[in-house]
Amino acid sequence: TGVQTCALPIYKSHITMKLLVILALATSCMAFAPSKLAGSRAVPTASVFDDYVGGQGAFQKAYNFDPLGLAEASPDLIPWYRECELKHGRIAMLATVGFVTADYIRIPGDMYQGMSVIEAHDALLKNGPMYQLIFWIGLFELVVTIPSCIATMNGEREPGDFQFGLAFAPKDPEKFKMKQIAELKNGRLAMLGFSGMITQAVLSGNGFPYTY
Repeated sequence: TGVQTCALPIYKSHITMKLLVILALATSCMAFAPSKLAGSRAVPTASVFDDYVGGQGAFQKAYNFDPLGLAEASPDLIPWYRECELKHGRIAMLATVGFVTADYIRIPGDMYQGMSVIEAHDALLKNGPMYQLIFWIGLFELVVTIPSCIATMNGEREPGDFQFGLAFAPKDPEKFKMKQIAELKNGRLAMLGFSGMITQAVLSGNGFPYTY
């Protein structure tokens, strides 16, 4: 029995050694096997971002920021996404300028004086002018924006193209592309900036530059 007891660990060690040798050989074989992933990387594939500007970074050629993968998951909706991005960016750029301007220039009339920009929102809702803005903006959305979006989704119109200001647009396609990139980036910055301005104005209770 003593011989059998001593032989058992030796037998197990031989099995373990064989398993290690087999795993090492398998790993070596896999190293020389063709990789499907490597082959797929070698062949460039078309991307949904190829037809759109706006993915260019300052320090690298393209970043195509889409962490949720919405563009890849629904490429048919990309014209709608771009339309929304351009619209929100343009509104944010106007809002940023208007939000700062209201601290220095006011429309004549007692109802527009003696209040901060944040307080003006509630005051104008009580007095009525805000409802006029909602009416005219809503009418513009119905008459202009909705038909434009339908035309965009049907491929009849480029996203965000209202044929406005084309007299100032560069004739050179590359320069025009740079103008499009600049508009997108300024709009993105304005969306972030306006959100921060509103937050800081509410928290501090002060006007521009909204410090404590």
